[in-house]
Amino acid sequence: MKPTIKNIVYPVGVILMLNVFMHGGFLIAIDRPMFYYEYLALPLLFTYLPNNKMRWAILSIIILGDGILSLSRFYFFDSFNYITKIPSLFFSHFSFSFWMILILGVFLFTSLIYFIIKGWYSIRSNKETKIFYTKFLLLFFLIVYAIDIKTGNSFFYYKTFGNNYNNFSQSIIYKYYSDGRIFVKKYYSIKEIKDFRNGSITYKYLHNDSSNHQILIVLESWGLINDASIRKEQIADLMQLKNKGYQVELDSSTFQGGTAQAEARELLNKSGEAYYSIIQNLPKNVNSIVHEKNVQGYQTIALQSFSGFHSSGYWFRKILGFSIIKELNYFKDTLYQPINYNNHYEAVHDEVVFDYGFQTALSHPKSFTYILTINTHLPFNGKLDMRIIHASELKALPSIESLGQYTRLKEQFKAIAILLEKYPIDKLVVVGDHPAPFVNTNERDFYSRKWVPAIIIKKVL
Repeated sequence: MKPTIKNIVYPVGVILMLNVFMHGGFLIAIDRPMFYYEYLALPLLFTYLPNNKMRWAILSIIILGDGILSLSRFYFFDSFNYITKIPSLFFSHFSFSFWMILILGVFLFTSLIYFIIKGWYSIRSNKETKIFYTKFLLLFFLIVYAIDIKTGNSFFYYKTFGNNYNNFSQSIIYKYYSDGRIFVKKYYSIKEIKDFRNGSITYKYLHNDSSNHQILIVLESWGLINDASIRKEQIADLMQLKNKGYQVELDSSTFQGGTAQAEARELLNKSGEAYYSIIQNLPKNVNSIVHEKNVQGYQTIALQSFSGFHSSGYWFRKILGFSIIKELNYFKDTLYQPINYNNHYEAVHDEVVFDYGFQTALSHPKSFTYILTINTHLPFNGKLDMRIIHASELKALPSIESLGQYTRLKEQFKAIAILLEKYPIDKLVVVGDHPAPFVNTNERDFYSRKWVPAIIIKKVL
């Protein structure tokens, strides 16, 4: 093979292979363009960095930067706010199989870089190769950029999964620049942030409600199932409350971002950056449903089954003005409840918090109780209870993990139905925060990419 041909075929092959590999073979649902421009610069960079240690460094930075961007979007974060969550992993529990997979992943990552650099030995640092790869970079950049424009996008405009197509290519550096601006920006005061479009479920059903005992549950990763029959199967126990003194209504809401944005959506009726505005600006007397319920004489209670350390959740609730805030330490150390490891978060069973919340709500003349769950967070590894699912559900769910997560939600709905028979709460609103961020496209396609479900249960007088 002639050197010139070899110097084209190998770099092009490596660049294509890396982009396909980092995109999961285009089989997984990640918010990533087909191609990142920075990979095109590798041949030229390697001519200026002939030292293998420097090549290792630059290739590792590009691949890790690519991976972090994908993971952050996968979990509805920008990259820098996602990186700040890494310390929370030290408060988490991972299974033995996870660590084995992680070790294998590090080995494969190291091997991949080793073989790429070893195969690139023929690229020499001289004037001719620098000129050659400068032309290579310009030519292939123009080809890729032309494809990008042809698909209706450009370098500066990126379509996400909420649209029918993504742009073909984009820059890693530009994406980090955009994320950096989000991370270091001075957030607007909460008063300046727009209300959530069309109004949140909580404000729609609880804002002007004067009943004595109200409960709001934001259910982790409860997405709107596209199959209507399976959607009804999942909430069947709650629907049966129609015959037991309750009125049951179904609704849905659009969603933005992850759990933090969902909390702002439901408790503040705000969109976008409201959660981070609260944490950054530490405002007093925030105009939220919590503040309004406090003024109306309600005891306001915030409960969650996991630690308030994650995403500064405790301080968010404290600033909003909840009178009572209980989280993992209380349920674990005071009530001695067992630990649940349906995922890597250390938590108690969400049902424990439901039970405590319902009892506590009724112990006050007027109460507004907010419960945030965690057990159904991904990656889900709980046991599958075959007794509560039917053949149609087994057949419909696209994977074992999605079936397990679906079933765990079904268990929680059953527990809530039993509690409502025991503790007659005046009004209960349950709403999903966002769809579950499953890995595979067929798993995500099982759910709406725009809507999350809600169920409103009201005691009939």
